[in-house]
Amino acid sequence: METIFRTRYLSVVAVVFAAIGAILMFLIGAVTTIDGIVTYFGGHEDKAFSSDAALAATVEIVSSLDQFLLGLVLLVFAYGVYSLWVVADATAWEKERSKVHAPDWINITSVTDLKVKLLEVVAVLLAVLFLKGVLLQPQTTWPDLVVPIAVVLLAVTVWLIRRAEH
Repeated sequence: METIFRTRYLSVVAVVFAAIGAILMFLIGAVTTIDGIVTYFGGHEDKAFSSDAALAATVEIVSSLDQFLLGLVLLVFAYGVYSLWVVADATAWEKERSKVHAPDWINITSVTDLKVKLLEVVAVLLAVLFLKGVLLQPQTTWPDLVVPIAVVLLAVTVWLIRRAEH
């Protein structure tokens, strides 16, 4: 039984690569933000400060939000997997968590809790994706409404899960 229990350490692979992915997404988001700033303030001398430059910069900044949010999703996943599968002593883990003043929202106590947190962040990610689509294509068509409908369905799902817990 002890050998089987030790296989939980295989989940460290998921934790490490999710954390690496999060760092990569934060770097990509930072570069995209810088691109947006450069675009607005003079990436093309003749278009600096124009409405075209403002729209292009806005799309870049919204894209960077998307990338930062994906990085956060990966961090929440890594933290959740680590706290649920790798940590053997929950009391010691809680003590460590309180020492570094981790926010309460990141306290993941069950697989359901991890799923809910991931669903919440994915809903925000989809909302940002929809905003980016609206900025790039101002004329919204019926198929474009799939994303906001998905956001509403995710929000209802999270609400139902939380309601079932209480």
